Amino acid sequence: MALLTLSLGTAIATQQVNAASDPFMDFFNKDCVPQAQKAGMTKAEAQQGCTCTVSTLRKKYSSPAFTGLLTKYRSGDANAKKTLTTYGQTCFEEILDNVLFDN
Repeated sequence: MALLTLSLGTAIATQQVNAASDPFMDFFNKDCVPQAQKAGMTKAEAQQGCTCTVSTLRKKYSSPAFTGLLTKYRSGDANAKKTLTTYGQTCFEEILDNVLFDN
C-alpha cells in the first residue's frame, strides 16, 4: 500500500512538473479549459476544444515564443488575447456545430 501511495504521489508530482515546464499545457489547464467551462461548455467539450487549440498553437509557436505570448495574455494584452482567440475559434466552432446540429 505504501508503495502504491508513493507511486501515485510521484505520478501526480511528475504531471505537475511537466505542466509547469510546458507552457502549452499550462495554458490548457489554467486558462483554456476553465474559460471554456465558464462560457458554458461541459468539461469534455472544453477539453476537446482546448486540445485542438493547443495542437494548433504547438504547430505555430516554439515553447519560448508561446511563453511570451502567454505572459502577455495573462497581463491583459488585447493583442495576445485576440491571437489566442483566433487560434481557438475554429476548434470551438466545430464543437458548437456538433452540439447545435447533432442528428
